[in-house]
Amino acid sequence: MSTAASKLGTRLRVQKGRRTVPGDPRIDTLLNMVMSLTSEVAVLRDRVDAHERLAAAGVVPAPDTVDAYDPDDAALKARAAQRQRLIAKVCRPLVAEGSAEAAGAAETH
Repeated sequence: MSTAASKLGTRLRVQKGRRTVPGDPRIDTLLNMVMSLTSEVAVLRDRVDAHERLAAAGVVPAPDTVDAYDPDDAALKARAAQRQRLIAKVCRPLVAEGSAEAAGAAETH
């Protein structure tokens, strides 16, 4: 099992089928869209976290209070861990494809 798979705690899955053409602009556009959406999800999760922490503190989570919320170190660490899990999950197919290509290149040399 590769180190990436052991870090994720699961087997990496490699998609089968027709391989994409390197440099295909449609693939690049799709990847940019996915990464932009991933960024938006991360921001929304941070805002939900702020809502939950404010509500737990007895503060009414209005838009102004959420914008002004300053997370403590524990919240920052929890958010960073959550972002890393999100990135690992979204990028898993790319990591698996890169690992498979690297293994194939090593076998041919």
